[in-house]
Amino acid sequence: MDTDSLRDIIIAVVCSNGLFTLIQFLLSRHDTKKGLEKKVDRLSECFEEHKATLARTHILRFADELRNGTVHSEEYFRQQIMDIDTYNKYCDSHPDFANGLTVMASEYIREEYRRQYLNGQGGVA
Repeated sequence: MDTDSLRDIIIAVVCSNGLFTLIQFLLSRHDTKKGLEKKVDRLSECFEEHKATLARTHILRFADELRNGTVHSEEYFRQQIMDIDTYNKYCDSHPDFANGLTVMASEYIREEYRRQYLNGQGGVA
């Protein structure tokens, strides 16, 4: 076998081994990236559920405070309405989430907002 042929065979073996190593690396990186994406997705879902649970707590607490005569600013009412919207959106997209817990409280908050700040004229609340 001449030197050029041997050199070509060695280059082919080294290159194919290098290519195999590169493919292994890319596959393992892709698998790692997939695993990382799954973890990020799970973390994001946990965060969204926590936000909904926190919004539910705010809604129920605020409704109780109103029933007990605590006076709140219009801005605080608006924040509670945003919490209601956040909670309802999460519940709409997650039917297995316990979502019937704030229906009466949410209605009560909206009614009180209309009564106190819209003088019974209706509105966006």
